[in-house]
Amino acid sequence: MSSTHIVSIGPEWEWERDMPPAPAIQAGNTLYLSGQIALGPDGKVVGDGDLTAQAHQCFDNIRAILARAGGKMTDIVKLTTYFACDLTEDTTAEYWAVRRQYFGNYKPASTGVRIDALIYPNLLLEIEAIAVLPGHNV
Repeated sequence: MSSTHIVSIGPEWEWERDMPPAPAIQAGNTLYLSGQIALGPDGKVVGDGDLTAQAHQCFDNIRAILARAGGKMTDIVKLTTYFACDLTEDTTAEYWAVRRQYFGNYKPASTGVRIDALIYPNLLLEIEAIAVLPGHNV
């Protein structure tokens, strides 16, 4: 990269090395995380057809990428969740329950969008995040 104030947060998992997007880009103290899907460390989809398992994996991936940059979940200021599943009262409650496990009472600004499909047909959601890292400057 030609800019010294913009840094790519490198891949940790082998499957990330083959993906075109960077796991995250840090610009100053702002971290932009690419959308995270339910791929485990082995690069395979976790929780085929299970929204709860996939949400856990997405948030685990987000937490791991944040840690690479010295951040934590409560540094997230914005989440966008793309749902490729039917959003019923039950599925929405499942997602919120998982999310509370990662954020507790902290509530980042958020958007939820229902879409037709994601990159793999058995994925039910993708979550992207923006975080502000206190005291970090590139």
